[in-house]
Amino acid sequence: MTLLGVTPARERAIWLFLAIASAVPFMVAPLPILPDLFTHIGRYHVMNNEADPWLSQYYAFDWHITGNLGFDLLMVVFGPLMGTEKAAYFLAACIPPLMVLGLYRLAKAVHGYVPAATYVALPLIWSFTFNHGFVNYWLGIALVFHVVAGWIGVRDGPAVARHLYAFAMGLLVWLCHTSAWGVLGLVIAGLEYVRRTSLRGFVGNMLPWASPIIPMMVWRVTKGSGVLFEKWLPMEKIYGIPNLLRAEWQIFDNASITLLLMATLWLHWDKRFTRNAGLRLAALALLVTALVLPALVLSSYFADVRLYAPMLMVALLAISGLPKREAALVGLAGAALFLLRIGETSIGWMTRGAEMEADLKALDRVPMGARIAVLAHSSECGVWPLAGRNHAPSLAIVRRHAFVNTEWDIPGQHLMKPIYNDVHGFNDSRTVDLFNPAFGCPGFRVRRFLREVPRDRFDYIWMWETEAPAAALSWLTPIYTGPTSRLYAIRHETDSTSGVELSGRTPK
Repeated sequence: MTLLGVTPARERAIWLFLAIASAVPFMVAPLPILPDLFTHIGRYHVMNNEADPWLSQYYAFDWHITGNLGFDLLMVVFGPLMGTEKAAYFLAACIPPLMVLGLYRLAKAVHGYVPAATYVALPLIWSFTFNHGFVNYWLGIALVFHVVAGWIGVRDGPAVARHLYAFAMGLLVWLCHTSAWGVLGLVIAGLEYVRRTSLRGFVGNMLPWASPIIPMMVWRVTKGSGVLFEKWLPMEKIYGIPNLLRAEWQIFDNASITLLLMATLWLHWDKRFTRNAGLRLAALALLVTALVLPALVLSSYFADVRLYAPMLMVALLAISGLPKREAALVGLAGAALFLLRIGETSIGWMTRGAEMEADLKALDRVPMGARIAVLAHSSECGVWPLAGRNHAPSLAIVRRHAFVNTEWDIPGQHLMKPIYNDVHGFNDSRTVDLFNPAFGCPGFRVRRFLREVPRDRFDYIWMWETEAPAAALSWLTPIYTGPTSRLYAIRHETDSTSGVELSGRTPK
């Protein structure tokens, strides 16, 4: 049984086409606008160039096991082969196709064919948190669907085989991201609970999936000094719904999520359709978890709303048995919306990517090892598309081996720590944000930023969507103006002020 009566071979071809189409924005854009990815890229470059004399002064890298390593481990291999930026963009481009094929595999494993509702789940792949650049998490979520599909194939086999599978796959997904492992556990639990013969048997099947508990405890005890739970923010949970498909055009994005939610409710309400009880229970468990969780878990932000997209995917995967006419309409509508949203993202990225590359040409004006203080609006603040201007300057680490105050310093979360300004301030991403009076977003006002930045610790000031006041030009020299940014050189009058002259700095 296939949608529209096509042969299984043609159905596979359709899904292969959808998988390839899902990566089109990466193929056409000068620069993929996944804000957090830019900052991750800075870390990857330090990771693969720890011995560099500039980077070793500015950043410290500490390899240890953690539930947030998906991309980092891949970049160890692909980074040196392809170059840091190209490798990161290539691997990020692989996530949407991996998700598409994961939905296909799980639908086939559960229902024996791909129901129409599975096509409606496709637009959720390009959701807010993926657009934000949560690449470790979404790599883990992509693996979840493949792992669950594989589990359905082995769960009735020999006990040793299925327990080894669960043990290994649980560790693999956890290494990508702890939250993805949590999603995996809830989906497996939903599927296994409805087919349990006894509570003891259910617990026995679930225990191997808990394999990451020991390394997670070791991580928390030895390295995980970050926040465990913090900030239960009910308004962010509410805003997470209209934000769920936040991309380029607000009206279209809001209409898309409205249609998708209405379709999901209808598909679960109409008694003519069939629902898989296990996936339905898993979707309910994910919804409850999202509502209960605070915004910050294990130092990861959006811990609650990041569950919305996989929850809806699982809910839609549960639906089957639509009459032929409804199935055709639902499937075609889902695929069409998915392709429209791919087009939306492609157009937005082409425009904004070209603009950002023009801004990044400022880096052609700075020497290797430059020290750059950045001031820019937060990605979530202001206009609807995620701008990423507070993250893009991290590419200075790759292109100029520079120090920038745009990298994270979150205990227990990442393997890299910025160290150059550790006791001087303006060391990490907490010092980047520009105050936005129009939208009430917190941050530095320009004059305060220029007053407090330690001039002797930096060579340049890089401002995005603002400019230095005339009074500051007594010690700042404009050297580049891009579409949205301005780069200024700091004039160090004497060696006693800066310790070194800009033109004569050498790595120690």
